[in-house]
Amino acid sequence: MKHIWIIFRKEMVYTLRDRRTVMVMVIIPLLLFPSIFVLTGTIQKAANKDAFSRELNVGYHNNGPDGGLRVMLEHDSAMNVHSYPDTNAFRSLVRADSLDIAISLPDDFNSTQSARGTSQLLVWYDQTNEAPIERTRMRMKLFKERLLSTRLDSLGITRANIEPFVLEERNTASMQETIGKLAGGFLPYIFIAFCYMGCMFPAIDLFTGEKERGTIETILSTPVDRWKLLAGKMMVVVVSGMTTACLALVGMFVGLKVAGTLPPEIMSVILSILSPGFILMFLLMLLPLVTFFAGIMIPATVFAKSYKEAQSILTPLNFLVIMPAIVGMMPGIELNAGTALIPVLNVVLVTKDLIAGQVEPLHMILVMASLLTIAVAAVLFSFRRFGNEKNILRS
Repeated sequence: MKHIWIIFRKEMVYTLRDRRTVMVMVIIPLLLFPSIFVLTGTIQKAANKDAFSRELNVGYHNNGPDGGLRVMLEHDSAMNVHSYPDTNAFRSLVRADSLDIAISLPDDFNSTQSARGTSQLLVWYDQTNEAPIERTRMRMKLFKERLLSTRLDSLGITRANIEPFVLEERNTASMQETIGKLAGGFLPYIFIAFCYMGCMFPAIDLFTGEKERGTIETILSTPVDRWKLLAGKMMVVVVSGMTTACLALVGMFVGLKVAGTLPPEIMSVILSILSPGFILMFLLMLLPLVTFFAGIMIPATVFAKSYKEAQSILTPLNFLVIMPAIVGMMPGIELNAGTALIPVLNVVLVTKDLIAGQVEPLHMILVMASLLTIAVAAVLFSFRRFGNEKNILRS
């Protein structure tokens, strides 16, 4: 163990001196989430303010009394209503952004209302810009409610006379369960990606980098068992991956606190979810997964001749790792005895259940057993490949 610790300490110090590795392992995880949350919140607030406060040009066509619709539209001071004798140009004007929205009332609108019939109002809008139609819908809803109230009063009845029932929905799921099922898959997806990136650069530098620097032969000639050399280097790769995941978790926590874009009730639930117990369980699942990443990266970096070749091998593998995580975020994919045995996917699914507070002990055991199995298999594969000098001294 003494030799392993010496190798680990020496390689860890060397790894932390590499600016590229420190950037990926420390700086990006710490700053990414706060930057995303703050930037997204700022842009969203500015976009919402602009969307619902900017002036809209509204095309308006009617050939008779409109029941006060135009007045109601103009009650929004940011709506400029322009009359048109017909509707022929509405489509082209909306398409050209000369008009934000266009409204046409039927010729018999007034008579239809007095006859208590149903009218059809036409609205032209651009679906790529939702703000104008949303603002118009709000005005139309008020207008419709007013006309309906007028009709009911003229008939001498109330809304209760025509409403057969009112649907009252009661959600049995807690806020924690809802967050776990809807957004719980996103959390492990991000951290799995960070773990992979945190492992990749140290793995390349500690193995392929030794080849490029011409120091691999010197290291192999030292009076230390080959497996101890590999164990020390692999520990650095695993620690780097876990450190990246932990710092990403810290960055996410700081980002949520600083941004302040979530409602207080949701924020309090999220903070209660990120308890020490949940974080410990999550990191315990990530540890064998990160070991598995290290176990598949090391043989590739041992085989590669150059830094560029190692990157070209490991970068596509990232997509193979991320794909199961994406599947885990899809609706309808649940944790069971089968999915608990699929690497990466099982981490996403069990995390969703952990956040929702609904994880079953049997599924948790299967997940941990599956992760430990692939971690051990990957480590043994690495030892076998590292023990072959034809791979190590390949030039």
